[in-house]
Amino acid sequence: MDMLLQVLTWTLSLLGLVGIGWLVWWRLRHDEAGPWGFVLKCTASAALGFVFVRFGVEFFRAGGFTAVFGLGAGMACALALGVIWREELIGVVGNVFGGVYEDKRELEPKPYYAVAEAKRMAGDIPGAIAAVRAELEKFPGDFDGHMRLAALLAEHSGDLAGALAVIENALRLEGLTPGQISYALNTAADWHLKFGRDSESARLAIERITTLLPGTGAALHAQQRLANHATPEMLAHEDDHRPIAIPEFDRKLGLRRKKPVGPEKPDINAEERRLRDRLARHPKDWGAREELARLYVEEFEFFERGLQELEILITTPGQPKAEVVRWLHQKADWQVKFFNDVAAGRATLKRIQDLFPNSAAAERATAAMMHLQPVSKFAKKKAGEEPPA
Repeated sequence: MDMLLQVLTWTLSLLGLVGIGWLVWWRLRHDEAGPWGFVLKCTASAALGFVFVRFGVEFFRAGGFTAVFGLGAGMACALALGVIWREELIGVVGNVFGGVYEDKRELEPKPYYAVAEAKRMAGDIPGAIAAVRAELEKFPGDFDGHMRLAALLAEHSGDLAGALAVIENALRLEGLTPGQISYALNTAADWHLKFGRDSESARLAIERITTLLPGTGAALHAQQRLANHATPEMLAHEDDHRPIAIPEFDRKLGLRRKKPVGPEKPDINAEERRLRDRLARHPKDWGAREELARLYVEEFEFFERGLQELEILITTPGQPKAEVVRWLHQKADWQVKFFNDVAAGRATLKRIQDLFPNSAAAERATAAMMHLQPVSKFAKKKAGEEPPA
């Protein structure tokens, strides 16, 4: 048994020496002051330890007035050791408390486009393109990098075909959101119109949004854009930069008396036909339908027909929330302004609360309901029109 304990003691001692040796070797390699800095720290610590044992402990044991010198020597040695090993002590304490707040999760690697942006701003477009391509080699699935590269090619290098090819590659990436798909195709359509002056290719790019993202808000906005899409005739008219002939200035124009001529009134019947034809081609064009409702209410005074057109917009499935809220506020405004029906206006605003409960729109509708007031006879649109009894 004694032999076993002696073997265990020697084994533990050997392991302790190996551990101390490894610690010394590791510190020699990783110490910020260099290997000689760690050696100097150990040498100074050993000298302080000798002074502490030889003088501090001896004087303290002697007792009496000499013990004061021993206590002072010990405190001086401890302070000197603290100064020598201050960085290590601070590191130990800092790691204990810093580990509580430190986020130990590994940072996700991301592409770095600051260099490319700096080169673009400096006018070095080839360098910017090379920098973006270098990042895309490391992160081939980065959608933002593909769109940056496409923008550099189309807007700064005049390479529309290359930019469109990059967009096609971006559309093949996995995990794209509807917003990213819509952004890429709308950007392609813009470039077809701006750089290629190709209305048909732009229209096909927008139609792809409705095909790839059916039933989404992006598809709804694409349909609105198709309804107002620039035709080849419109592009040709924009490109026709004919000089404008300025007539000779009449020097006596200010001395002549002329009767003031009011602005020419638009043909509201022709405007109605134009809007009806537009809705026949694009039934989901809410801009044209809202314009038609406003024409009926404010020009023709066909109040019921105008409210019906507005109701079609409100009740069509898939309409954006912000637009529905705006149309309901518009309907309530017309009901109070032209019908002097405050109760109907409040009922219309209450629909916002029912459709979007616990939302900012519902709170604004509540405030608007509280401020609805009957319209006085002086606020009527037509002069001499009396409010209903």
